[in-house]
Amino acid sequence: MPLTASPPVSLAFSSRPRNAGALFRSLLAGRPAQAAPDQLSIAIHAHWHGAQADARRLKQYREVCGLTDAGFLPPLYLHAMAMPLHMAVMSHLQFPLRLLGLVHLANSMQCLRPIGDFETLDMDCQLHGIEATERGQTFTLHTRLQTAGETVWTETSTFLAPLPRGGKRQPPDDRPDWGSPVARWAVAGNAGRRFAGPSGDWNPIHVSAFTARLFGYPRAIAHGMFSAARCVDLLCRDLPACAPLQIDLRFKRPLLIPGEVALHTRQEADSTRFVLNVLPQGEPHIEGALRRL
Repeated sequence: MPLTASPPVSLAFSSRPRNAGALFRSLLAGRPAQAAPDQLSIAIHAHWHGAQADARRLKQYREVCGLTDAGFLPPLYLHAMAMPLHMAVMSHLQFPLRLLGLVHLANSMQCLRPIGDFETLDMDCQLHGIEATERGQTFTLHTRLQTAGETVWTETSTFLAPLPRGGKRQPPDDRPDWGSPVARWAVAGNAGRRFAGPSGDWNPIHVSAFTARLFGYPRAIAHGMFSAARCVDLLCRDLPACAPLQIDLRFKRPLLIPGEVALHTRQEADSTRFVLNVLPQGEPHIEGALRRL
């Protein structure tokens, strides 16, 4: 008998969603690592009317990531602004997957114009089902920011609920030669805790070595969006502030902190490709591309 799609869950907020209670309940709810077949058609739409950056969080975000202040919101800070809406979707009672253990696979965003630090925005986030793959179940959150009916920023964030796998993943033998790095920097051991506040991502694998060890990591690992924010800021410094951009990110190996990374770039016909490698082995932490629209 064919499965029928359930009507979408609709959530509406007129202020920053507060999800601590719902998140705590979801962590205790005993959700499965994989959703049942009749739950794959889940649809949730969440809307936040009148969203605005919090001055304290924005200041902390720039400080933690080492970003320049051009008077416009950093492109990846908009993802952090959307995090409460994302968590409202993923902590909802009808969301069928366990939150702990989800893997952030990729992000793609279009920055259509600069957004002032304290512009008022309407934010919309939608989940349209879960897909079964060989690696596990994936889903994508589609986020859009508008002001006065004008779409100014869009994002897709793709996540994986992984199936168990045996043995260690082997590194590929055909890594391209990126040449010398354009930048390298050290990442402090407390970077995860410092970034968790302004980003709203308190996943325990990021905040301390003790909590990371509970999930099989020897030390805390850096947030992928923390690492990506520094890369994008460096790559955008030579571009006009008003340039519309497409930013694509793929998250690869975890970065154990403290650690050190090196940024490599390659210019292509219409984009700048980049990779952020973990030193000293040179394994890719993030691969991405930045393209003017």
